[in-house]
Amino acid sequence: MSTMQAVMLTAPGVVEQVTVPVPGAPHGDEVLIRVTRAGICGSELEGVVTKSPRRKPPLIMGHEFAGVIEAVGPEVDTARWRVGDRVVPNPLMPCGQCRTCQRGRTNACPDRILLGLHRDGGHAELAKCSVRHLHRTPSGISDDDAATAEPLAVAVHGVRLLGEAGVLPRSIVIFGAGTIGLLALQSARLAGATTTVVIDRDPHRLEVASRLGATRVIDARTADGSTDSLGRLALDMTDGEGFDGALDCVGVGATRAGAVRMVAPGGTAVWIGSAADEIPVRGMELVLNEKRVQGAYSYTDHDFSAALGLLAAGRVELTSWSKVYGLGEGASLFTRLLTHTEPCIKALLDPKG
Repeated sequence: MSTMQAVMLTAPGVVEQVTVPVPGAPHGDEVLIRVTRAGICGSELEGVVTKSPRRKPPLIMGHEFAGVIEAVGPEVDTARWRVGDRVVPNPLMPCGQCRTCQRGRTNACPDRILLGLHRDGGHAELAKCSVRHLHRTPSGISDDDAATAEPLAVAVHGVRLLGEAGVLPRSIVIFGAGTIGLLALQSARLAGATTTVVIDRDPHRLEVASRLGATRVIDARTADGSTDSLGRLALDMTDGEGFDGALDCVGVGATRAGAVRMVAPGGTAVWIGSAADEIPVRGMELVLNEKRVQGAYSYTDHDFSAALGLLAAGRVELTSWSKVYGLGEGASLFTRLLTHTEPCIKALLDPKG
């Protein structure tokens, strides 16, 4: 096999099906992975439509994937990692040497590299990764679940940041019911949240959120989703206090400001989504009520391990709102997802499909 099929960003805003040479033999501590499942992330869709300069073509995207070791480099410990092992790469690769990494904030490393962003990722039949970033796929979990460890780690990290800010996870409001929002909902409930409100513009996604245990779902397009109505809701559902925490999984001005507005004095709004940059926030609202805004980027390796543990324990539900497609329709699938003609919430690619 000298060539392989891949879904490639060939030019800014252009995704195509291509035939490319297989990656070379793994060097050093690298492993070659035969991809069994790869997710399409909302950030990739956003990067295509905005022609983001962060993704430089030609590039094989795909930072959410799982697979089987196909070959190992000469420096790999073959007593620990063998050809045929099922693995999930943590695609976020920090330098490990800077002060930020030494403080345990590896996800904020200024020199971090992400597979599928800075290097070719998993939207292909084969991908390469350093063995240092591999996790063993827990026995009993499907390829679909294994490939979801990455976005689940994002959600786990966001909920953990609420806890580190001293927020008891009793009442939470979540903006966005896409993949991250639905996983954040489940993570928050597992962390002890008893009141959970999810806000989105898509009725199907809100129905899924309700089925996954949301206390209440709000359609942002309706009168209930207006600024005044959401403010009243926050007070009505929390005995006049406001929510303990908010998770913005969208990242536009309205949702970020709404997350700050709906938390109680002393509460924390965690911003996970990154759809926009500059947004208006009322400074006096933060100061007089001592509210916190916490940015959240990706996850640490601890979060990634925790996500795999939740999947292995069967604590997270994905099957009912995800769908698997063949790799060969990956480029057209990007188009359908971007034009909202494909109703799937979480799309996964199968190289054998």
